Amino acid sequence: MPWADRSLPPERDDDPPAELPAPIEALAAERGALMKQVRRGVQSERQRRILKRIAAITLAILATAGGRTT
Repeated sequence: MPWADRSLPPERDDDPPAELPAPIEALAAERGALMKQVRRGVQSERQRRILKRIAAITLAILATAGGRTT
């Protein structure tokens, strides 16, 4: 072991990076939650907003992942 290595204090190990959900996973989770709120056959403004948001999330997932969700 060279003298330079011996003279330096030991370095602290780096903390592991925090596991944040990937943007696609977060979008997929939001999409799944919204899909549970959809009531087919019911035509209301709320249902239209939910379906529009699901469509926007689907497009974002496809644009980000190129169609791959895994």
